[in-house]
Amino acid sequence: MSSLTDQRSRVLALLGLTHDADVQQTDPVPTAEDVDALDAIAFDWPGEQAHVTVFEFDDYDEADAAQQQLRGLAGQTDLVVETTVNGDLLLWATAPADDTQARARIDGLAQSFAGRE
Repeated sequence: MSSLTDQRSRVLALLGLTHDADVQQTDPVPTAEDVDALDAIAFDWPGEQAHVTVFEFDDYDEADAAQQQLRGLAGQTDLVVETTVNGDLLLWATAPADDTQARARIDGLAQSFAGRE
C-alpha cells in the first residue's frame, strides 16, 4: 500500500485543488495515530485559518466510525467542521466559526471531496 503522500495528486484532485498554487502540505491535525488511521495528509494556505486533513482507513466502515468519533470531539471546540467519507478516505476540514472565508473554503472542499475523483 502506498502512503497518502505518494497519492498526493489523487487527494488534491478529490479536493479540487489540483491547480491551487497556494495550497501547502502541513502536519495532520489530528494525527493518523489519534484516529487509528493507516495514514494522513494535510493541507492549509499561507495567511488563512482553514485546515484540511485526509485520513486513509482499511475501508468505508472504519472511515465512517472515525468520522463519528471526530464529530463528537468537534462539539467541544469553537471550530466549524466539514467532514465526509469517500471510500476508505475521510476528510476532516476545520475553520474558526468567525472566519467566513475559511468556512466557505472548507465547505467547498467537502463538496468536491464527496462528489468526484
